[in-house]
Amino acid sequence: MAMKSFSVVCVSLVLATGAVLSVDAQLQSPRISDSAQPWGATRRHADSLGRMMKIMSVEYNQVPLESVMKNLLDVTGTSMDIGWRDDRNPNGLDKEALINFKAENQPALSILERALAQAQVDGTLGGNSWQLTEEGTIEVGTKEFLNRTRRIEIYDISDLLLVVRDYSDVPQFDLNSSLQAASSGGGGGGQSPFSGGNQNQNNQQGPTEQERADEVIRLITELIESDQWTANGGSAANIRYYKQQLIVTAPDYVHRQLAGYPFVPAANMRVEKGPDGKRIVSFEPKRTSGVLQTGTVKPAPESDTAAEASKK
Repeated sequence: MAMKSFSVVCVSLVLATGAVLSVDAQLQSPRISDSAQPWGATRRHADSLGRMMKIMSVEYNQVPLESVMKNLLDVTGTSMDIGWRDDRNPNGLDKEALINFKAENQPALSILERALAQAQVDGTLGGNSWQLTEEGTIEVGTKEFLNRTRRIEIYDISDLLLVVRDYSDVPQFDLNSSLQAASSGGGGGGQSPFSGGNQNQNNQQGPTEQERADEVIRLITELIESDQWTANGGSAANIRYYKQQLIVTAPDYVHRQLAGYPFVPAANMRVEKGPDGKRIVSFEPKRTSGVLQTGTVKPAPESDTAAEASKK
């Protein structure tokens, strides 16, 4: 169980794939400390996600999802656990779902997400997605399949609950009258140099801390996987407020939308030396005019039986 900070709601790095990665200042270093990470397997997580940052150009023309996944695995070399539909997993991914799209110079992760979106089957709760497992592998499947694995995270939201008071009607300080009273030998005459203003502004009324926390929870459960929260009738994710912290039990694909990942994809981070000799750390794949990886998958040839049947 790890604690994360919500110091800024949406301070995150979007890698043009839908994968949102939070980048704190202390983490913008090529060295990744396992001890500071929630799982202790951060290097494997960064490596798996980094492999999915490889740039591909693909053309899928009515290709079965199973062939698309094999193409992605061949190109990226990442470790992936796919929840296919079978007797033990009736709500899994359909291997024969046909994928049809063309993409040029896109990260493999973006291509994976497009394929999963096309493989969506009516009747499955929430659609398809991917997430990182505790061991650092990428798990792909329907959200019902991914919901089997959940973990607890604690998020500090104290900064979101802070109320900055607006002291617009403040007392006025009359320096001239104070100086005149002092010069006349009255020693100020016991008269206060302050006048006007609302002396009870510290008692301004507004939403209580609990009400502000409830509003944060409402925004989260409405904007992030709304049908997965128990508060909305789902069964995958639960959220509770306690002493300026949110305690969230949810699958990884929900947590990553809340606060991103506390690391940068290994293959996606480059350390270079600039013209002035200073170190430059970049976090996006280097874009070139050429194609780094190409995957073209054509429909499987018809079997002899099917070909004869079509001729008839």
